Amino acid sequence: MRILADEGFNGKFVNQLRTSGFSVDWILEQHSGISDDEVIEIERSNKQILLTEDKDFGEWVFAHKVSGLTIILLRYLKEESDSMIETLNFFLENEQLSEHSNEFIVMTKNKIRRRRI
Repeated sequence: MRILADEGFNGKFVNQLRTSGFSVDWILEQHSGISDDEVIEIERSNKQILLTEDKDFGEWVFAHKVSGLTIILLRYLKEESDSMIETLNFFLENEQLSEHSNEFIVMTKNKIRRRRI
């Protein structure tokens, strides 16, 4: 599974996922300052799963009726970050996700909501 982390995604999470063996490209390191449209195009062309903390991606995807991608939106409080990375890591290790599963996934510390795009 290839992962693309949005520019504003928590760097601590990126590092932990890499330590856990995930292949994570981070927009901040490679394409800082690009638009959300460009992030989506990179994700689709590289067949990756997008990790973000930016709810604008959900609005963008549903407004433009974009399919052929998977986005995971994390929603958490700062003090929940340690448990959130554990939840994300467990989810990525145990779910059969495809970069083209056409899902918008919202993940909180205690709940995961999946919506087909």
